[in-house]
Amino acid sequence: MNKFRYLLEPRSIAVVGVSDEAARPGSQAVRALRRNGYAGKIFPVNPKYEEFDGLRCYPSVEAIDEPIDLVIVGVPAKAVPAVMEMCAAKKVGYVLVLSGGFRESGPDGIGLERRLLELARRSGIRLVGPNCLGLVNVHANVYAAFGSMTREPRLEAGGVSLVTQSGGFGYSIALACAQAHIGFRHVIATGNETDVDTVEFIDALIDDEQTRCIVAYIEGTRDGRRLLEAGRKALAAGKPLLLWKGGVTDQGARAAASHTASMTGTYDFYKALYKQTGIVEISELHEAADYLQMLQAGKSLDSNGIAILGVSGGSAIVFADAGARHGLVLCDLGEQTRQRLAPWVPGIGAIHNPVDLTAGYFAPGNEDKIEAVLRALAEDPAVGGVCVNLATTGARGSLAAARAIVRVAGDGRKPVVVFSSMPRSINGEALALFEEAGVPVFPSPSRAANALAMLLRLGQARRLLPAAARPADAAVQAVSIAPGSVLSEAQSKDLLARAGVPVTRDVLVGPGEQPDLGGMTYPVVVKIASPDIPHKSDIGGVKLNLASEQAVRAAIEEVAANARRLAPDARLEGVLVSEMVAGGYELIAGAVDDEVFGPVVMVGAGGIHAEIFKDASYRLAPFDEATAMAMLDELRCRPIFDGVRGGATLDVRSAARALAALSRFAWEHRDAVQEVDVNPLFLAPHGVVAADALVIAKPGRPAEAMAATPATGK
Repeated sequence: MNKFRYLLEPRSIAVVGVSDEAARPGSQAVRALRRNGYAGKIFPVNPKYEEFDGLRCYPSVEAIDEPIDLVIVGVPAKAVPAVMEMCAAKKVGYVLVLSGGFRESGPDGIGLERRLLELARRSGIRLVGPNCLGLVNVHANVYAAFGSMTREPRLEAGGVSLVTQSGGFGYSIALACAQAHIGFRHVIATGNETDVDTVEFIDALIDDEQTRCIVAYIEGTRDGRRLLEAGRKALAAGKPLLLWKGGVTDQGARAAASHTASMTGTYDFYKALYKQTGIVEISELHEAADYLQMLQAGKSLDSNGIAILGVSGGSAIVFADAGARHGLVLCDLGEQTRQRLAPWVPGIGAIHNPVDLTAGYFAPGNEDKIEAVLRALAEDPAVGGVCVNLATTGARGSLAAARAIVRVAGDGRKPVVVFSSMPRSINGEALALFEEAGVPVFPSPSRAANALAMLLRLGQARRLLPAAARPADAAVQAVSIAPGSVLSEAQSKDLLARAGVPVTRDVLVGPGEQPDLGGMTYPVVVKIASPDIPHKSDIGGVKLNLASEQAVRAAIEEVAANARRLAPDARLEGVLVSEMVAGGYELIAGAVDDEVFGPVVMVGAGGIHAEIFKDASYRLAPFDEATAMAMLDELRCRPIFDGVRGGATLDVRSAARALAALSRFAWEHRDAVQEVDVNPLFLAPHGVVAADALVIAKPGRPAEAMAATPATGK
């Protein structure tokens, strides 16, 4: 690791704020460094002491006459800026502030924290914290921390690095993993993240040769795009990133004019990011330990077919139920496999999947038989992985099974996992054999299934990792969008049509003009055209199913009169006459430019169900048609597109093309466009068409040149 080398592997450390009070953060840090065998130089700092813990104590950072890589600060918040000033004068590269009392404490703390950032930016210091527990480099015995991170049990060395905004809870993740014999490289608590944040550490850890897997706990991020890029970088590097996002509940409704915005929440965007990067979501302590066990086995699950064998039918059922929720299936075994199984499975057992070996089969005398059964399953082309349900098998039987399992697991790429509910006090010898061989063992069948499903998703993400760069910005024609404005339907649809989203055939009839409807196909719809009336039906501004020119003329007069009466201050472009779309399925699509994630595209079931059922899927823009197809496949209404009860098969690929075009539009115009609403988007047997659209500009931004001329006839 180069970027943070001397932060995470410092050659010398000064600790400001030591005292005879053992509980003081600085005092704990010095003692933790010494107790754990840190080999670098340690400089305690406090002008009240000449010596601390057997070391010379310095009156200030500037009084230290040797180079310092890292300064740990544990003094009261008000004194921290002065320490930072001294660090700047000393040309220290890294400062880690353990102290609390900053923005988490109120207005005064906010000002103090802002001062720290100003000092860091001015001097080139990289600041970790404040209000954090510190960091640990297990390999190099660097315990630049206090509190739980310095206490027993000591973490084992390994290839997992953990970055956490919450030091206390994050260390709970580390301890849960340690109980599963997961070893660590780094544990880093980022606290308030005034300067260096979790995402920057993740990016650096991907470049660390001794980090094989990264776990992160975050409560939020300032830049979702950087997290997106870090996730893709980790996936490409073969270093899985496990992420626990705290605070996933709805943060409140968005104040917006579009349906799209009201149907989105921050957690939706995180879930989209996981799907586009291969980031593995965790939401339980045991998931982190289970998934890391699975990943450290070094296997890949190339298909969703799983074979189960054991002596507990109930265990197999529980596994199947859990696996089905995540796309795993108990695959059919080939005829050749069943023939290979027949000599080794008792006649009262079963040679289909799950394979029932019957009670008592896991025994010392059957070790070779167990191995033969396992090899037959592992070599079946339909089998992607195997789960062995030892369940409540005792010590001698578990050990015999373990010897067979580790031989088979070690010979191939397919994962072999074990469910065992017996405690270590009974099955310790077998468990030790599994741990040494890297065979994952889970205390329930559902946890085994969940871990295998994670491996399947990760493999799918790796195969779909986009190789191409972002689409280039498209050339656009000039028209100004005023900050905070809402474009009319005519303008909005024209923009989207130019971007590649099919729209209905429209004719704009200006105030006082006579409609020229030559070539229009009836029935048609008449709608008021105004940038100030986004919801036209609310003021009687829409008339449907008009079957004659006479009806159209009457409707034009009526909707115009309604608009003048009920929205007297609205600017009226005129009235839009559009051919009605017959048949098909009503979708809703749109985009929102999120302040953290940037443009995000949504598609879902439309009509009256849109905001009731919220059957929707999300992705961060821009994306390709394959990603758009995946979005559509996620919808609960997706089976309808294939034709049900005699219904027509709908052109799903045309919808995917429209969504990809919408994503490019949202990305290219992210500096000017806040929201796009396409509602309804009709999916028909021979294409897709936007029947209505709304484009909303960002507030307080300079106008952007875009193609937004009113529709004439098409």
